[in-house]
Amino acid sequence: MIVIRIVFLILFVFSTMQLFSQSFFGIVINSEDKSPIENANISVLNSNRGTSSDSDGNFELELSNKNLNLIRISCVGFATIEMEVPLSPQSDKFVIKLNPTSFQLNKSIIVTASKNEVVSFDSPDAITVLDAEELTNNSPRSMAEALIGATGVWMQKTNHGGGSPFIRGLTGNQTLLLVDGIRLNNSTFRYGPNQYFNTIDIFSVDQVETVRGKGSVLFGSDALGGVINVITRSPEFLHANPKLSGRGKVKYMNKDMEYSGAGELAFRSKNFSVLANTSYKDFGDIYAGGDLGYQRPSGYTETGVNVKGKLRLIDNIQITSAYQYLIQNEVPRYDQVAERGYKTYLFDPQIHRLFYTKLFFYGENPYFQKVTLNYSNQISDETRKKQKENSSEITTETDVVKTNGLSLETFSVFSTKWNAVTGIEFYADHVNSRKEIREEGSTEVSTERGLYPDNSTMKNLAVFTQHTLTFKILEMQLGGRYNKSFLNSDDDEFGNVELKPDALVGNIALSFLPDKKNRIILSANSAFRAPNINDISSFGSFDYGIEIPSKNLSPEKTISLELGYKRKTDQFSFSFFTFYTRLKDQIVRVPAQYNGSDYYEGEKVYTKKNVAKSNIFGIEAESGIKLSPQFSLINNITWLYGEDLENDKPMRRIPPLNGKIALRYSKSKLFGETEFLFATKQDRLSDGDIDDHRIPDGGTPGWTVLNLKAGYTLKNVSFHAAIQNIFNEAYRIHGSGVDGYGRSLWLSLLFEIG
Repeated sequence: MIVIRIVFLILFVFSTMQLFSQSFFGIVINSEDKSPIENANISVLNSNRGTSSDSDGNFELELSNKNLNLIRISCVGFATIEMEVPLSPQSDKFVIKLNPTSFQLNKSIIVTASKNEVVSFDSPDAITVLDAEELTNNSPRSMAEALIGATGVWMQKTNHGGGSPFIRGLTGNQTLLLVDGIRLNNSTFRYGPNQYFNTIDIFSVDQVETVRGKGSVLFGSDALGGVINVITRSPEFLHANPKLSGRGKVKYMNKDMEYSGAGELAFRSKNFSVLANTSYKDFGDIYAGGDLGYQRPSGYTETGVNVKGKLRLIDNIQITSAYQYLIQNEVPRYDQVAERGYKTYLFDPQIHRLFYTKLFFYGENPYFQKVTLNYSNQISDETRKKQKENSSEITTETDVVKTNGLSLETFSVFSTKWNAVTGIEFYADHVNSRKEIREEGSTEVSTERGLYPDNSTMKNLAVFTQHTLTFKILEMQLGGRYNKSFLNSDDDEFGNVELKPDALVGNIALSFLPDKKNRIILSANSAFRAPNINDISSFGSFDYGIEIPSKNLSPEKTISLELGYKRKTDQFSFSFFTFYTRLKDQIVRVPAQYNGSDYYEGEKVYTKKNVAKSNIFGIEAESGIKLSPQFSLINNITWLYGEDLENDKPMRRIPPLNGKIALRYSKSKLFGETEFLFATKQDRLSDGDIDDHRIPDGGTPGWTVLNLKAGYTLKNVSFHAAIQNIFNEAYRIHGSGVDGYGRSLWLSLLFEIG
């Protein structure tokens, strides 16, 4: 392929012979008790040189022939540090001391905001980070439940097997989901909540990064509300003798709500490392709070397999490849059975499969300091099985989306005050869709048009660049992206559709840095969402009607203004953002006719048009306060106000005021947390909210939930437990189709070998 030839030409032109290197020996220890730290990651910035510490805290790292090498040392539970290491002979091991920390606010290493590793404080973006330590302590059941209580994220659950994150009041195809930087969103993602975030295996996850209100320049369509990037676990290189290790986890939730287990093996050596894990989860029906009891049917099963490997070819070239597979079986829509007259409504099965390979080149030429070539292939396979009460007709709908992606990116350092990321990317979707109908007890099947016309396609081609310039007390970030889409849908029933929408978006952010502890941010950015196959060709039911295809659609667009402030010290970290977003050319459902009638099979008929515009205002704040060496107070709050300007009414699905207050205890091997989650009543409803069967008459009541968590680590074994909803309150997250857990207990055991 031409792109592959180009990248290898770049490697040939700008690479040099393997540079002279010198080994650097060190030891990583806990600054408080001077104990060695195992599995600390030590890496040379902007290179593929890296290793991890052994059980005694020792490591050996190869440095280049530069006078100074900037290295980063990070480990779960400790504050990340960066330091310069001179290239000079060593007489003794270099001692590196890491400080234990109970919260990582503004201190986490992130990649999503700039496609390059930076400390979150150094980014002008509003960022929510869920790190590996929080995932271990919280032991979430699914990806959706992992983000409940996260700053600026509202997690709606239409069903127990689903989870649709809201960022700045937007969800579904208006919020972009990534896995290791690769788009999970495809051309069938629908307007409003969907379940696809839950098709990522929580056991494989290392960190979750949410960039609120930004992302179109670097990642393209759908990032109107923001971007969530799920980063999976990676095997690290080990300079010492090759090592084989493993870990496993089992978890139990009472009232038969969860039985799950997972296992992982990892092999690490100097230039090759690989890890593989598998998991099985049996989720029972939800036992809700108050007098609600079991919500049947809501339980399902899930199996996941994940493999990731790294290969360092030579000193400046590395390949990372991964395979991810997850299947969910018999996932019910409880709300459809309980409230919509269905005898059966299942996703069975629901499958997500992803393969990708990334080639990294680290050069001495500053214009090509890092070059990345990505190829990805993924399949989304969803089958819906439905049967209404008092009907013998069983309907099976299957949609399979095959996506191929290819991108080429460069990270450039033009000077000590100017760096940039530039790239070109291409994604192509192919959609197969079918519908089968049979009578109960019969094997005879009739086939009809599926939810989408079979063999529909969507392609996206884009170029982008984002630059960061640093002055004395001012930092400027600006970027732009041009995107061209190609949609084709051959529909015998409604007519063929061929669209070629394009979009040009940009961002600019100014950061004022009075000192190293404070950052004041003023930013503006635009974003877009290209119409997709779901928009132009969907023919089927949704929450309150039947949707028919639409032929003439253009991209949705937003313009956002944001004012923010970040503070970072050892004892106190704080983040505050207020924003205004104007949405225009919104694609919304409007009343329509099918064959001259306003109704089809008793449901009102709708189609989509670019006819709406809205405003969203919001405030997001979070803080972490270290009260003592062991105790810290962590809290956040989010407020949103959405207005439909066309109808002078509330915007649909806007979450209520919500937040979290948590008192955390953390010392050496012991962890404890008292967590208080809350949401106020949401009775400011749009017409669509009022018609939504998932929202009670008069709006969703406010609620408060108190959880207690504890954990203890004994060498290579850790125990965690929690009591959820201590006061057994009956509650529902606004817009969800299932209620929250009642008073319940979960226990987990995580162990490591080798």
